[in-house]
This record gives sequence, structure tokens and C-alpha cells, in this order.
Amino acid sequence: MTSPVTPVALLGGTFNPPHLGHIQPALQALQSIGLGKLGLMPCKLPPHKSTNGISEEHRVSMVKLACQADPRLYPELIELTLPEPSYSVKTLRALRDRLDSEQPVCFFMGWDSFISLPSWYEWQQLTQLCHLVILQRKSFHSQPESAVSNLLAEHGTSEPQSLMKSPAGKIYIAQTDDVPVSSSWLRNRATECLTQEWQKWLYPPVLNYIKQHGLYR
Repeated sequence: MTSPVTPVALLGGTFNPPHLGHIQPALQALQSIGLGKLGLMPCKLPPHKSTNGISEEHRVSMVKLACQADPRLYPELIELTLPEPSYSVKTLRALRDRLDSEQPVCFFMGWDSFISLPSWYEWQQLTQLCHLVILQRKSFHSQPESAVSNLLAEHGTSEPQSLMKSPAGKIYIAQTDDVPVSSSWLRNRATECLTQEWQKWLYPPVLNYIKQHGLYR
């Protein structure tokens, strides 16, 4: 009998900077589905999209530092190696090419991203490539449009264990705590980086890196 393959869990984002408001709910969901490792997958940004002067190299360095600070995290940099334009479905296809065909892939996203799926490139293909784990904050109640509701009706599951039994095809909604911070909130208050309120949302090595390189000033 062959050993079961290890599921892959991924959280994409700009990580500009990586912060606990983004990562903490994902780790909460990771625990709820019974996995121990979460890949932080920085997205490739087109040249016209603002990064507040933060280079890809800085974003990658901060992701790596966050992963060093928390043993549950690891950097997954595959999207940065792919040609533009960058789309999640293309990244997942590239990831699938290097994985065991039976290996479950759990792609984490926030509820706001989930309800905007019809605007994504080839969004209907996502459930053929992965499971979707939707991070739904307890206070967030926006309703999806019919196309997303139909997708959820077809692929939704309330049993997180079912994500381990197939490589793709399920949607699991994980209820997560409210975390009142965002990357833009942190960037807009970067001059307060010495305050306790600002620091508590960042892993200490990431905070030190931001200070050392004078980022977000």
C-alpha cells in the first residue's frame, strides 16, 4: 500500500507587508482542517500596480522572515517564477505539474475574494485544480452573486476531512475570528512603527527588516 500524499495548503497575497491580520485567520483555518503547514505565496504584481515603492525582493525577504518566525509557515515562490500575465489559475496549473496527481491542494482566500471570483481569469477552472478554503470573518456577511452561490452549492462541504480525500473539487468555508488590520492600514501608519499598536501585527523579524530598510516611509 502506498503512503498517503501530504496535502498542500497555500495562502496567496501581495504580503506588502506580511502581517498577522492576513496570516492569523489562515492559521486558524489550517488548524480546523487538520494541517500543519501553510505556504505563503507572494503574487507577481504588474509594473503598473502600486507597491508603495516596495520591490519584489523586499516582499520576498519579508515573507521568508515571517516563515522563519513561525514553523507552521513556509515560502512558496512559484508565481514569481512564471511569465506574465499572472493569474491564480495559471499558478495552480504550474504547481500541479510538479505535484503528485493525487496530492490535495487547498487554496486559501478571504470571503471578499471568493465573492469576486467571477472577475477572475478562468475562475471556473479553480475547483478542477484545488480545493478552496474560504476564510469568512464572523462579522462579514456580504452575499455572493448567483454564479458564486451556484459554485458553492455544487462544490461546498461542511466536512474539512473531505479535503484530504481528493486532490481538488471542494469548497470549505472556515469561520475565523475578526482581525481588525490590513496591509493598507499598516502602510498608512508606517510612521507609527515604533508604537506598540503597530508592532503587534508583525512578526518581530519582519518589523526589524522594515525598520532596517526604511520601508513604507
